[in-house]
Amino acid sequence: MHWRQNPQRVAWFILIASFVACCVLTVAVPLGARSFVLHATRSRAAYATALTGTAQLQLPRAADPTAITERRPVAEGSKLITDNTARALLAVYTDETGEQVLATFQLFQDTAVTLEHARTPRFDWSKDPDQISLDLERGRLLISTQTTGVRAIRVWLTTPQATIIFSAGAYDIIIQGEETQVRARSGAAQVLAAGTQMTVNSGERVSAQAGRAPSLPVPGAENLVRNGSFEGELAPAWQETVTVSAGLAPGEITRETDGQRRVVRFSRRTEDAAPNTAGIQQNLNRDVQGYDSLVLRLDLKLLYQSVPGGGYLASEYPVMIDIFYTDIYGKDLHWYQGFYYMNLPPALPWLPPTGEQIPRGIWYTYESQNLFDRLRDTRPARINSITIYASGHDYDSMISDVALSAR
Repeated sequence: MHWRQNPQRVAWFILIASFVACCVLTVAVPLGARSFVLHATRSRAAYATALTGTAQLQLPRAADPTAITERRPVAEGSKLITDNTARALLAVYTDETGEQVLATFQLFQDTAVTLEHARTPRFDWSKDPDQISLDLERGRLLISTQTTGVRAIRVWLTTPQATIIFSAGAYDIIIQGEETQVRARSGAAQVLAAGTQMTVNSGERVSAQAGRAPSLPVPGAENLVRNGSFEGELAPAWQETVTVSAGLAPGEITRETDGQRRVVRFSRRTEDAAPNTAGIQQNLNRDVQGYDSLVLRLDLKLLYQSVPGGGYLASEYPVMIDIFYTDIYGKDLHWYQGFYYMNLPPALPWLPPTGEQIPRGIWYTYESQNLFDRLRDTRPARINSITIYASGHDYDSMISDVALSAR
């Protein structure tokens, strides 16, 4: 039928179609605009730093990876690779200036991980969390995340065996053979595998194998340190210890919060070039002869040091750890580890630093090797005490989540 034969019907059709289109647009446009405002995202700034050895970065669409010789921006879709001698740090920031860290990912040796995306809502009206997604092909990651203001954070990590969803906290993920192991130092994570979800809470670990449901949570290890998360008052678990020449200002020891972390801060800014120490000590008095593994872990952030390297004798660092123990032969000994960020000037005739150099201003997770292996010739039989302190002239540093894990 030609429209000329029944123009009235055509007119009604056009009128009704126009009305329906108007109604659809009236509803769809505001809903679409609302959805865009609430769920549109923009990328977060991410940078990679080589900690030891030669780490590599393969950018999207690049044929081959290149060495990380300095702090480098990491685009979404980039892959970080470490060999059996290298370690690297991937940090995601809240802005391009890199003033506030949202999450850090420490790559151990023989690790390959891809940053799929790091996103935040484009508009402040959105209640969506900050979102980071990674793909871990092999190796081991230490993950540390924190919220910014009122916005939550969600991290998705895919491995060959499972998908893990993390909230704010600190986590240890390792792929060993055909198994993924997830350990929560703080916070909680969900492990999804074979259509089953398992929650791992602080102090627990869960393993997952391809095609199988995740294992039930089990205790990660026994922490010999009391109140390593610095909840409430430091005493009686910890005692403050300060050394300084008479008449001079001592270093300050304060309990603070940094984001969601409970931290202990060591600080001194006097510019008097006076050697001093400020720290905390805990008497442990624990027999460790029945254990096979003894590992020290803690998070630390270095903000300032006036003495470069480790000082004249390589013994002054803005954070130092000293563990006093009795070995299997009955001899009292100690093992210590220092951390610094400032290199020695080239012409300075001081001893080269023996501590570990780490990036400045970023929370860094340190994990020792098995101390029973490291001290095999003087294997500890009893751990007497642990002291964590700052040493030098002026310094500013923080520590958090201290654990001496025995297994």
